[in-house]
Amino acid sequence: MSEPVPDPEPKTPKSPERSPRRIKQAALEDFNLIGLSSVFALSLAALNPYIALGGVVLECGYLLVIPKSTWYGDRLDARYEVVAAAKREKMKGSLFPQLSDDVRSRFGRLEAARGQIRVQPGDQSRWYRAILRKLDYLMEKFLLFASKDVEFRNYLISVRQEADALNSGSSGTSPKPVRRAESRREIESDGWTRSAVSTIQLAYDGETEAIDKMMLEDENLHNQTVLRKRKDILLRRKVYVVRIGDIMTNLSHQVRLIEDTFGLINDEIRARSPEQVIADIDDLIDSTDVLTEALQKVAPFDEMHIEA
Repeated sequence: MSEPVPDPEPKTPKSPERSPRRIKQAALEDFNLIGLSSVFALSLAALNPYIALGGVVLECGYLLVIPKSTWYGDRLDARYEVVAAAKREKMKGSLFPQLSDDVRSRFGRLEAARGQIRVQPGDQSRWYRAILRKLDYLMEKFLLFASKDVEFRNYLISVRQEADALNSGSSGTSPKPVRRAESRREIESDGWTRSAVSTIQLAYDGETEAIDKMMLEDENLHNQTVLRKRKDILLRRKVYVVRIGDIMTNLSHQVRLIEDTFGLINDEIRARSPEQVIADIDDLIDSTDVLTEALQKVAPFDEMHIEA
């Protein structure tokens, strides 16, 4: 029988020991379920309802006392640490191969900053637990955003190669020179993203102008229908490429914001109240969730699995 797993994305606690989720977790503990089953089995075997009634009374006492206890809070924290670490390692194993050494190193610094924050004793402990869980959530977002950036960047590389061919073909007399090899650091920069989007837009603009010219010269209705369809598709592709470029720029800013926030928290965790620190983290979580929603709107990329 599996143990209940704590929520990996907890809300800011006010009295976590009394939360319905925590009471439910305590009720679903293996030792509690085994104890209840044994009591009811004994009551049924002895044909004595008072045994079952006594078990219900004990269960009520258990649910009133155990969820609020420090012992149970420590038990849930230890279980959460194991679950969160395993999930993070699984994500790293899946996503690290496609990330650059620089991004992997940056993530390592986030892990180090998270490791320097320890749960404080006494009444402050629940706030520090909440801080650690929110940082775990943001570390997963960092990996997600970094992997999405790789996917979209590879998409732009392929489309820009197509655009280079179109631009060369429409240049008239002399073809454009072959683009020089670019380093990974160049490709991962925001400037490269803007340049790639601009190149692709230029190619699509050139194609749509050529189609407009052909439509003026060709009076065949069937050909004009095909040409209009081509123009519509090119315009839609142009809009989509611009959208991807905007998302990539946002991704770049978001991962840097996560890093900056981790650094700020590590600087101020000892000087500011946990409530103030959590307020800063919640602002960042809201920002990353907005970007996550934008990523979900380009779901076809989730199915393409573009490799680095």
